[in-house]
Order: sequence, then C-alpha cells, then structure tokens
Amino acid sequence: MTADPKAARLQKVFPVDLNKFLPEIVLRNYGRWVDRKFHGYGIIEHISETGERVFTVKIAMPPNARLSADTLEQFADIADKLGVGAMRVTMAGNLEILTDSLDKALKIREVVEKMGFPVGGWGPTLWGINSCTAYLTCTTAVVDSPSITKALGDALKPYFTGEVTLPAKLRVFVSGCPALCAGGSAMDIVIVGQWGAPPKIREEALGNCLPPKRVLEKVPESQVFIVQVCPTGALSLRREGDKVKLVLIPEKCINCARCKENCDAFDYDPENVGVAVLVGGKMSNTGKGPRLGRVLIPWIPAVPPRYEEIVAVVKRVVDVWREHAQPGERLAEFIDRVGWQRFIEMVGLSKVHAMYQKMPDYVRTYMYFRQRSDAWPRFRDGI
Repeated sequence: MTADPKAARLQKVFPVDLNKFLPEIVLRNYGRWVDRKFHGYGIIEHISETGERVFTVKIAMPPNARLSADTLEQFADIADKLGVGAMRVTMAGNLEILTDSLDKALKIREVVEKMGFPVGGWGPTLWGINSCTAYLTCTTAVVDSPSITKALGDALKPYFTGEVTLPAKLRVFVSGCPALCAGGSAMDIVIVGQWGAPPKIREEALGNCLPPKRVLEKVPESQVFIVQVCPTGALSLRREGDKVKLVLIPEKCINCARCKENCDAFDYDPENVGVAVLVGGKMSNTGKGPRLGRVLIPWIPAVPPRYEEIVAVVKRVVDVWREHAQPGERLAEFIDRVGWQRFIEMVGLSKVHAMYQKMPDYVRTYMYFRQRSDAWPRFRDGI
C-alpha cells in the first residue's frame, strides 16, 4: 500500500537533519576545510585537507529575494548543469550557487550576469541590501521599502561587484515603517519609513479602540490602552459630558504610528511620507563590538520612483567613508575615530543638525528639508 504523501508531510520531525540536503562533496569534507581563496569579489574557493575544492558564487537578487518561478527554475538549472546541484539564499538576501571547479564558477558568473544579476558581495564591498515586504504583506507600511531598495541597489551596484572598492564590508537595510520588524538598526546604513506629519483621528471609528463605557468610568484615563501605546504622551482622553474624546497634541507626536498599529481610527496623509536615515550600526564583534545605528537625518522625503533624495544621502555617506576611512575600518569605527560632529560636517549636514539641537527631542522628526523647500536641491547639487 502506497503511503499517503499528504499524511507524510504532516509527520514533521524537528530539528531537521540538514545533512540530508548537503551535496556529497560537501558532506565528504564536512569539518575538513583548511583554507580559502577569493577570485574577485563574488567567488570563494574553499579548500579541504582532502585536496577537494568547492567554489561558491554569490549573486545579488531583487529586494526581499523575490524571484519569479521561471527565474528560480533558471537558477536551479544552472546549479544542476554547472554546479553540484546546490544553491541557497543568504541572510543578506543573495543567492549562492556551489560548484566544483573555477572554470564552472566563472561560467556561472557569465551566465547570471547575462540574465541581469550582478556577482559580488564579499570582501570590502556592499554585501547586500535587505528590506521588509512593506505593502506586499504589511498593514502599517509607510513607504514601499522594496522599491527604495531597488533604487539603492541600482545606484550602489559598483560597490557590490567591486568595481569601486570600499574600506570594509557594507550592509544596508530598508524598513517600511518605524517598527523595523524585519530587522534591527544594527547595520551600517538603515533607511526607516516615517510619516511626515501627525495623524488625524476619525472620531466615528474611535469607539472600536476604546473599552466599553462602563469600563471607562472606572479606569483612569491614563491607563486606557490607546493612550498608553503612545511613547511621548501625545494622546490623552478628555471627557465632555457623557462623551469621551481622544485628543492628540501635534507638538509631542513623533509620527511613529504606534497608535495606528493598534487602532484604525488614525489616518496619516499618504502623500506626506519620508524616511529617517541611521548610520553606524553593525552586528559583528570586531572593533568595539555590535551596536545600533544613530540617527543622521530624522526625515527626508521619499519620492518614487527613483528616490533621488534618499539615494543622494546614502551615496554621500558611503563616499565620505570610502574616501577617508582606513583599510578594514567599518563605518561605525570610522565615525568613532573622526567623531560624530566631524562626520556630520564631512557629510554636509552641519546646518541641519544645528537646527535639530534647538528643538525638543520629540519634535526633531520635523525635518529641515521639509521647512526649507530650496534645501534639497542645494544639498543634492553640493554632493
């Protein structure tokens, strides 16, 4: 009697024995790798004590590592015909194909580059740009992070392939909203979607977010959930007779959208969107160890389709680092060495940050560039 394949799929055994999915050449040399060589910035040769060699080719993929079924089948065919029948997606969102000779590795690079996918991402290069899914699956996205990632990837491609080398590795992450649920700010450069102005409250929908009237009468207004979710105290309840009104104080709002994440009564202007830019984060234990990024710019406009403002800032940060950093110095260590204020001057944002310092912390998301319509063209022309 033939086993039911559907029933067999339900018989999961954890943890999964990953050895079952490794190619024979990798299994034979498991734990025996003694050396490696780089062939350009996209091919690594792994050398075993047995004398066998495995070559890994790293290929940049679209944002979110999302491929059509046809393209994925093409990569699988390449892995079967030119490789050892194995490929994987890295945490940086790149595709790696394994093969057993340098000639085949070079042929893989030639084929995938003809398909439009660059090869690179090791050594002193851009290792990858990750992003969340944003509008594809998220209900709280502020900006379309995959399209920002695509614009950045196009602009930074020479840094991935090694056509333009960097002082050290570079990682970039793009989050569609301040929640950063698809990754933290511990990367060299982080782009975070931010609303450009406080939300409006639809009173007719607010009842769905408040406890019943009998509960409201007994619970202090400050302990009502929708009030508590605001990190800056910008929301408060006011009683007007037998009615309860939710009041928002715009001067305290930092546009984090935590209220909207918990209640559909908050409406932001979809035309007033932008991003914050954080720099100097990293996950590795090199230098002074892991750290979170620091806010370089609290808000700049996100203007599709090419997002010139965001690209201009990111390229400026990378080029300043590339020009002045020491060999092997990550962006975080470079900022530590030159100092935060000096780094701001080098990037060209001294006047912007001088303005921020005069503002209360919770107001600094109101960006200099939004208040000065001529600021972005001058900044962009200057860099």
